[in-house]
Order: sequence, then C-alpha cells, then structure tokens
Amino acid sequence: MKRIFNYLLTACFAMGMVSCVQDLDTKPIDPNSSTSFNQDRMFTKCYSCMAVIGQSGPGENSDVEDIDAGTSGFYRTIWYCNELSTDEAWWIWDDAESKQLCQTNWNGTNTMIRAIYTRLNLDIKYCNHYLTYASSETEEEKNRIAEVRFIRALHVFYLMDMYLYAPLITTETTEYPHFLPRHELYKWLVTELEDLIVQLPQQRVSKYRVGKAAAQLLLARVYLNADVYNKYNSEWTAGQMWDKALEAAKAVIDDNPQHSLVTNKIVTDSAFTYSAYQQLFMGDNSRDEVMKEALFQIYQDGLYAQSYATSMMLIGANRYSGMNAWGIEAEWHSMRTSPTLVDKFLKPMGIDRNTAMEMLYDEYKMPAQLHDDRAILSSDGLNTGYTFTLKGNQDLGDTKYLFDCWAGLKFTGVYSTAVLPKYSPRQSKDWPDTDIPMLRLAEAYMIQAEALFRKGDNAGALNIINNVIRARANADPLPSLDEETLLDEWSREFYYEGRRRIDLVRFGRFFGPTSDQYRFHWEGRMGRPDGVQFFEPGTPEYMNWFPVPSEDKRSNPNFKTDVEGDPQNIYAAEGGDGYTY
Repeated sequence: MKRIFNYLLTACFAMGMVSCVQDLDTKPIDPNSSTSFNQDRMFTKCYSCMAVIGQSGPGENSDVEDIDAGTSGFYRTIWYCNELSTDEAWWIWDDAESKQLCQTNWNGTNTMIRAIYTRLNLDIKYCNHYLTYASSETEEEKNRIAEVRFIRALHVFYLMDMYLYAPLITTETTEYPHFLPRHELYKWLVTELEDLIVQLPQQRVSKYRVGKAAAQLLLARVYLNADVYNKYNSEWTAGQMWDKALEAAKAVIDDNPQHSLVTNKIVTDSAFTYSAYQQLFMGDNSRDEVMKEALFQIYQDGLYAQSYATSMMLIGANRYSGMNAWGIEAEWHSMRTSPTLVDKFLKPMGIDRNTAMEMLYDEYKMPAQLHDDRAILSSDGLNTGYTFTLKGNQDLGDTKYLFDCWAGLKFTGVYSTAVLPKYSPRQSKDWPDTDIPMLRLAEAYMIQAEALFRKGDNAGALNIINNVIRARANADPLPSLDEETLLDEWSREFYYEGRRRIDLVRFGRFFGPTSDQYRFHWEGRMGRPDGVQFFEPGTPEYMNWFPVPSEDKRSNPNFKTDVEGDPQNIYAAEGGDGYTY
C-alpha cells in the first residue's frame, strides 16, 4: 500500500519490463541504471504490469507490497475477487484472503481486496507517467498514447466495477486523490472510450497491442452494466442504455472484419481432436487463427513472461498428479469447481446430480457427453487414487477436498498442435505459454443477445445464442430464453475467465433484496465465524461491491469529506461504502 499512499513515481521513472515482451519490440532494463524517462521501456511497462508482478522474477519484488508476491498480479487479484466470491470456484488452500472471499466474509482488511485496489491505482500511475512525458509526433507515438490511455481506462473500469467510490487520477500529482462515486467514474469512462474508438488504430499494430475493437467492446460492456454503476445517480433512468449497448456490440462485430470467432477444430496426426472453443485456452493460443477472436490478450511465455498470477494459476491450481497431462509440471491441487457450475452443463441435458455421479469421463470425453464443447470438466479420477463427487467442499487445506466436485480444466498448457497431450511442445516444463484472453469477440455477441432480450426481443436474443454462441460450441439449441437461462449461458461461455461477479450483480443475483431468489448452492462450505448462514434473506446489498481498504479510508484526509459530500449515497454515513473501518 505504501507505493500508492506516498504518491511517488520515483520507482517508475526507469521502469522496464522484468522480461522482454517480444511482440512489443523492447528490451528489459535494470531499473537502477537510469532515472530518466525512456519512452519505449515505459510503454512496455504499461502493458507488462498486467502480465508480470514486478521487476524481477515471478515470485519476488512485486510492485505491490504487503501481500504474497505471487498473488499480487493484476489478473489474479481481479480473478480472485470476481470468481472466488461467486458460484463457480472454490479455493481449498487455507489462505485467509481467499477463504474470506469464498465464505462471503470479507472486509476492508482483506489482503486480496487491498491488493487489487493498490494494483489498479499503481498501474494507472504508470500510465499517467507515460502520458505526461511521451512524445506524440509520429503516427506510432500517437498510437502508443492511445493504447496507454486504453490500458488506463481498463483499470478505471475495474475500479468503478469493484468499488462504490474510487479515486480517478489522470495526471501526475503528489496530492492525496479525491474519491468519486461510481456514476462519475462512469461518465468519465464513457467519454474516454468514445474518444479512444476514434484515436486507436483500426488494425492493431501487433497481436499483443490493442486496437479500436478493444475500446468498442469495453464500451459495450460499460453500457450493458450502466444501471449498476448509476444506481445512486438521482438523474438516472434504469434501462436507458440497452440501445447503446446493442449498438456498441454490433459495432465491434460489424466494424472489425479482421476479427471473427474461432470455429475450426484441429485433429492431430494421432486423431486427437481440439475444439474451436478449447483452442482459446491452450498453450499455443497466440496462433493467428486464435488471435482473430482475441481483442486483447495478456502475454504469457514460459521463458520470457513467467508469473504465478495469470495462466499458471488457472492451470496448476486445478491439477493433481495422475490426471491427464496438462503441458507443464506444476500441480497445485488448490482449486475446484462448484456443483452449481457443473449444473450449468447438466441442466440443458436434463441430467440431475444423482445421474451425473455415474458419469465418469475425463476432460476430453466430457464435452461430447454433455453436448457442449465448453464442458471441459473431468469427473474421472483417472490415476489420482480419488473419486470425484458433486457434494461440494467440506473443509480446507487437504488435497482430498479437491475431488469434492468435478475438475475445471478449461485452461491448459497443452498445444493444439500436439500429437498427444503428453508430447505437447513447450518452452519450459515449469511455466506455461498460455495467454490470458482478456477481451474476446464472443462477449460482443453475448452483449448483443442480452441487450435484445432486455428490449423484449427474445427471438432475436435466442437466435444469436443458438446460432452463434452455442453453435460454435456444438451445443444443442435452447428451446426458449428467460433471465436465468441467459445468465447460465454467460457462465457456460465465460466460466473461469474472471468476470462472473460482474454478471451476477447485473442480474441482481449476487447480494441484496433480489438475490434471495437465487441460491449459489455452495453445499458444504464451512460456516462463517460470526455464525451467519450463507445467503440468508436480507444479505446486505453493499456486498455487491468491495470495501475501499480501511488503511486508505483512514490515511487519506479527502475520503471522509468526499463520501459525505454525496447526499445521494445512502451509505455515506457508514464508511462511504457500507463497510465499517
């Protein structure tokens, strides 16, 4: 937290990347070698802050202090908050921060919530530093400025989404920042993204850099969630942005013919088949055919970009010795799916859990059994010595609890070009090459479908879901569409991709009055220390967002003045966001 609260940028003046992101065509540097601004290297830093944790090594010298370095990365902190707090995943290691998220028992001292708050604000400072000093004389320099503005906008989006109040720092300053309510961040973000759609290049300069389509998709996402961010805006009328969301989503698709969904399967020389969907999450998902769908992909490389905070976490956490080969040797056995995630794939087939318990298939056979290429789940213990169940977690800190639900094996280090998984090419036996698909085209289709649904065009929404999303997944068409089915489809398409909480909140199914109709069915999770049962009626609405870290509330003199100055916020008298500190 010190790096944020001191408001000093000395450490970033000469920041280069811990390892060379080859596609950005720059070189790593020693941060102690210079205190002058290096435009190329600072540009790389703005991208690399999402791929690695800091300046040296995957598990040390993180840019964010006071947390285990390996968990401090941009993606992992977002992922924990948006997935472990929901109905898709359970972390069985007995880590305090993940345990609190899984048990809906967090507060302003949770280290993961503090870490994402710090990481987002720190990365924004890196971007501001670049934007302050970078030259804008050439076309390439103008493109870079627009791209860094987009990276900053993406970080502001997560601040807006995860916190009721957040600082908006767009210039270099040594002053304590002021806090803005969500609806003010929303106004800034919409204006910024609308301008970036004009400023960003139509064609991205290289595969790991963003172009116009990324800004269009992020704007469509912001519009889709506009009612959430403007709930306490007295001038807001609910439902007014469905047309804008539809228009923005259509623009992503119509304006960018260079991007398209991956639709072709791969059959190797040994007749091993990888579906189009599976290829999005494999060790060679940087192939041009796959990158057509990726509007923004976080670079990972077993040699040059090693991190515990990205695909290594998603791959290693779900594996245990005896499972099918997964391309690297890391086996953390620390995470499993929830029974409710499995239900999403059982329900369209009319299969109940008792029947499902008789289904023993690995992740390569399960998709065919559930008629959905996205069901990359394993119920077969294979050579582990354990049997999978669907009872949910019973405790923490023991390997056997990994098998209390089916394994979610969507992310893998295996290459789609591998003859067999165990022979998969790899640069490192310890680190995956699997990139993180941060923004992908399928979201534009789902936004389009939901906007049509909200506008009353069920037939149009169902047509997109059946003939685009489910058709690509070789899934049986849905006979009809209601709100629950639509929410389930979001989960089937995007589970484990770090966004589930966003969708649950938008549908009113996370916390608050309307959430009582929906139960996550987190069977067997340990009880909360205060004796409160999970999801009892009246669960407080303020848990739809996370608390501004208590340390920031206490140390920033502007916080109390800012939140009490917003009379529209019913939580202004309670720490500004409903959480005490």
